[in-house]
Amino acid sequence: MELNKYVLLLGADQYLRERAISGARQVTNFPIWTASLNAKINKNRYFDYNLEADPKDEKGLMIAINNQKQNGWFPEAIIPLNDWTLKVAHKLNNKLGLNYMPDGVIDSCRDKAKMKFKFLDNSVPTPDFRLIENEAELLISLEEIGYPAIIKPYDFGGSGGVYLLSNKQDAIENYRKSKNVIRKHGNDFGIDGSKFIVEKYIRSEEEISIEVACYKDNFKVIAVTEKYLTPEPRFAEIGHLVPSHRSNNKSLKEIAINACKSLNISMGLAHVEIKIKDNKFWVIEVGARPGGDGIMDIVERVFKINPYKVHVASYLNIDPFEFLPTHLESIGTAAIAFLKSEPGIIRDIQIPDTLPKEVESLWVHAKIGDYSEEATCWKDREGVIELYWDKMFEYKTKEPLVLSEFLSQQIFSVEKVVKNYV
Repeated sequence: MELNKYVLLLGADQYLRERAISGARQVTNFPIWTASLNAKINKNRYFDYNLEADPKDEKGLMIAINNQKQNGWFPEAIIPLNDWTLKVAHKLNNKLGLNYMPDGVIDSCRDKAKMKFKFLDNSVPTPDFRLIENEAELLISLEEIGYPAIIKPYDFGGSGGVYLLSNKQDAIENYRKSKNVIRKHGNDFGIDGSKFIVEKYIRSEEEISIEVACYKDNFKVIAVTEKYLTPEPRFAEIGHLVPSHRSNNKSLKEIAINACKSLNISMGLAHVEIKIKDNKFWVIEVGARPGGDGIMDIVERVFKINPYKVHVASYLNIDPFEFLPTHLESIGTAAIAFLKSEPGIIRDIQIPDTLPKEVESLWVHAKIGDYSEEATCWKDREGVIELYWDKMFEYKTKEPLVLSEFLSQQIFSVEKVVKNYV
């Protein structure tokens, strides 16, 4: 029986990654499928078909794929779009004889300790770090590294479980908090969370991310993005802006590309996060997948190319450098910022009748009666705004934060109460 082919996107149904479908459509005529639990009940109609499986569950996906093989369908490529689906897609592509990266690449991109050792072996600048498994190792590591430091789960993402350590007392307290984050979210995202990274804190508000196109031995920086975080001691991402005023910094681009080379990333987009202090660059981590939080959308808005097209093409063994322009010229500046109410119970939500001219879209996903947590990671958001200016900024503008705070204050009415966690 001749099998019909399809492209399986894992994670494209996640909020702010929907444009992956458009990117895939631009590079292939194969039907675009996804996977989700309860696909028949909560059918996602953007896709041509929905496999009835958890996109993070290798066994469940294999069963669903084999069931569809009996119906005459077989994947041409299985493409991961977030951290949680990287290992699953890699294993399935390997077992099914599809295109995949060398063994060990995905492990190095999901295990922050392995990643940082690769950086050190290849002279990629990264903060001093230790891998720890218990409180005793934590305290020994801090004696060696010194304060301030950062603690984070070795295989999580999205700023989850990331805390600042300023002294011995809050080191112990925040280590326990980080472990609680794993207990809360570990099963949902299929992470181990038994070990933690302790690294020297680079105290600076200057942080960027760089999107790098990778295919075999070729690499190209597509965009440099300014990143906005909550103030210390929390590090939740609250906004992104493209293009950065640092976009023409050759040293910065070289470091990002060398970080990808050190991990042997040979397919798709890589998301490189870098801290900057005193004109020195420090690679924090690299994800072997497109950047999240709608970064791909704002890159597309200003550069007129859908970055997901690059990612999908490489998994289909199509050279993306054949359609990537030599030079990407921005037509303006775009940003995405997240709405955040004051902590407490949301008692009312009022969308303004008029919005600032820079606002391209606004979406509130919080509901009346929700409890708004303090911002610690991507989970603690109430909505999002997309912004656009028909000009470039020669500095790191505060406008995305000003506008998101202004609208958040207008939209949310909150009763400030202490949440009972018992």
